[in-house]
Amino acid sequence: MMENYAIRNTQYGRTAVVFDMDGLMVDSEPLSRRAWDEVLRPYGVTISDDLQSRIIGWRADVSTPVILAEFGLEHLDAVEVIAQRRAIYEKIRAGGIPEMPGLRELLALIAERGLPWAVATSSPRQHAWEVLAHLGLQDEVSAVACGDEVAHGKPAPDIYLLAAERLGVPPEQCIAMDDSGPGTEAAVAAGMLTIAIPNGHTTAADFSHADYVYDSLYDVVENLDALLET
Repeated sequence: MMENYAIRNTQYGRTAVVFDMDGLMVDSEPLSRRAWDEVLRPYGVTISDDLQSRIIGWRADVSTPVILAEFGLEHLDAVEVIAQRRAIYEKIRAGGIPEMPGLRELLALIAERGLPWAVATSSPRQHAWEVLAHLGLQDEVSAVACGDEVAHGKPAPDIYLLAAERLGVPPEQCIAMDDSGPGTEAAVAAGMLTIAIPNGHTTAADFSHADYVYDSLYDVVENLDALLET
């Protein structure tokens, strides 16, 4: 089925679209920060804006030791902290997770153009599918690649390469969108046309390596046809 997508869309230079999830499809970063604040409250510390911006895009097994070291909490078991933070986050997320502006319009246009689309996220697979189900997109997404399915997380290209493999589309025929520096670096390393769409937590990141930097998903809607021809 995925091979047919590439054949059907040979009129385009790009034949598939790959989304990051957290901070790109959904505004989940504030929820993540709340979860971390609850985990760290017994120690009298909180995540700063600078620290949050530094860890966005990383897998939990990479970001958690950095956070613990920031506050001199290296004696804590990182695996246990990850599990604790995940449980708190899931409770917070159950209250709802906002979509990013322009998501539905972009997905509608992608469907109209007959393009497959995938998710390439640093989050674990269970989280990714739960978010897709919350959005009602679990039956529309063509492929999902997650941080717990690859050897190396972003900024390594593994997650984006896995997404392309599952789409059945060469990476160089994919348009990738991500909100973080590590995420856009990963997409570039995978050979995809890369669009950075910073959110309120990543505007200070260096996106000079990206092919385009847009303000929102609405900009992708406006420029999608031109992007497909590049």
